[in-house]
Amino acid sequence: MPRTSAAHATEMRQRILDGAHRAMLSGGYRGTTMPAIAAEADVSVGLLYRYFASKEELYLAMCDYVSQAQLDGLAVQMGQIADPRERLARAIGHFVESLESEHWGAIITAGWAEADVKPDLRDLLRRRCDQIRAFAAMFLREAIARGEIEPDVDIEELSLATTMLMDGVIAHQAETGDRFDADLVTRSVIALVGRTLRR
Repeated sequence: MPRTSAAHATEMRQRILDGAHRAMLSGGYRGTTMPAIAAEADVSVGLLYRYFASKEELYLAMCDYVSQAQLDGLAVQMGQIADPRERLARAIGHFVESLESEHWGAIITAGWAEADVKPDLRDLLRRRCDQIRAFAAMFLREAIARGEIEPDVDIEELSLATTMLMDGVIAHQAETGDRFDADLVTRSVIALVGRTLRR
């Protein structure tokens, strides 16, 4: 059955976003050009501009897509784990391992550096923060329902604290470079956040 024009457009957009992600992981935001993204996605520069008017617009769309895909994948993994400490360890481990292996933290720190002068980037970072907070809040509510943490815990406070802590991991990697110790970071975050669990 032939693809519809809408299906083709969706597929092409996805292809461009994947290409942008690979290109920016390799060259960073500032070091990546639209022609480089087009080459990575195996599309023409003209076609690239039909879908995204600027590198900034493409960056924003790519970050939204990648953040949501990471959280969706993690939610599926965590839903299959009964033990709360193992579930927490999987979530933190997944975050730190992907940060180290895929080097996507550089994309986030590039956004931080530009946010003061680019309102759209600021909006993106706020949405990303909201996504992570919502994910953490979901984790906490489910843990309360299972009796794994105290029922009177302040979900708003703890979900924000967790989000800031994970952004701190990104900043720590940027600061330490090749001295980033993923195992120590994972253990440290689990030790701190795990204190909220009853068992």
